[in-house]
Amino acid sequence: MVHTLCAYDQAEEIDLIVVVTREENVSIYESFADQYGIQTPVLVTIGGKTRLDSVMNGVRAVPEEYEFVAIGDGARPLVRSEDISKTIAAAVESGAAALGVPAIDTMKEIKDGIIIRTVPREQLIQIQTPQVFGRGEYLELARKAQKSGVEFTDDASIYEFYNKPVWFVEGRRDNLKITVPEDATLIKILMEERLCE
Repeated sequence: MVHTLCAYDQAEEIDLIVVVTREENVSIYESFADQYGIQTPVLVTIGGKTRLDSVMNGVRAVPEEYEFVAIGDGARPLVRSEDISKTIAAAVESGAAALGVPAIDTMKEIKDGIIIRTVPREQLIQIQTPQVFGRGEYLELARKAQKSGVEFTDDASIYEFYNKPVWFVEGRRDNLKITVPEDATLIKILMEERLCE
């Protein structure tokens, strides 16, 4: 989480960092700014029952004076400040943007454990964060999404669901997410030299 906070701190467009966490972790994250020399103000708020509830809590904590929000994952400690900046710039120009990388593996669709077809990878990306949206529009669409009963695995999916365009910004393959234990092993090796550079 410290690596992630440092990357957002080093992106000059970021004026406020909001961390969404469990209640028992609030004091831990509140201490990070002083402990690691983070200059950007850090506000810590409590998450909700679902991923969407938690993101909405974080976005609501951002004062209305901020036009855009960059939604990230603490579980992506290798994100780079320049990629955060690049995604923000694309969102300011187009309304919404998300970082990702083109798919390079052959992609297959399966049904009941059996491969049924190859999906052309030329039009596929692996989505990452940050994903950047207008604060007001995001909250409006997210409120509707909460009532829809549909499960959204990322915030760009909400925009897709309501036919709102999200601009693709090409990122880096090392912007990995810690999802399973082996991810942590690889990421630990990659990030050893990057702590608050």
